[in-house]
Amino acid sequence: MEPKHTVLVVDDEADVRQLLREFLERNGYDVVTAEDGEQALALAGERVPDLVITDLLLPKEHGIEVMQTIKDKLFLPVIAMSGIYRKDEVQGRLGDVFIDGYFEKPLDLEALLACVRSILNG
Repeated sequence: MEPKHTVLVVDDEADVRQLLREFLERNGYDVVTAEDGEQALALAGERVPDLVITDLLLPKEHGIEVMQTIKDKLFLPVIAMSGIYRKDEVQGRLGDVFIDGYFEKPLDLEALLACVRSILNG
């Protein structure tokens, strides 16, 4: 049996973390969650996930900084999500840091799952 991919979900809203955890676990992924940017970076360093899905407005460490650190130091794929920022705004702030996926809230879970599968399963 092939090992499960691990996804780190980062969002300061507990209901969003729970929704994504349950949805991704039902679809065969192991899920680790973090409620802020500082916790996300600590978890990503301890138990390196295969993919990170992060909100952009996070306490303690902004989601954009979290993405930059994860991309620069851990070289992991990152999917960003936001209810406030548009994709072009985020890409402008990130400069040459590549976003592997971007979703506006409210999330289209099936589209998000398709993106996760595409990234993790080639």
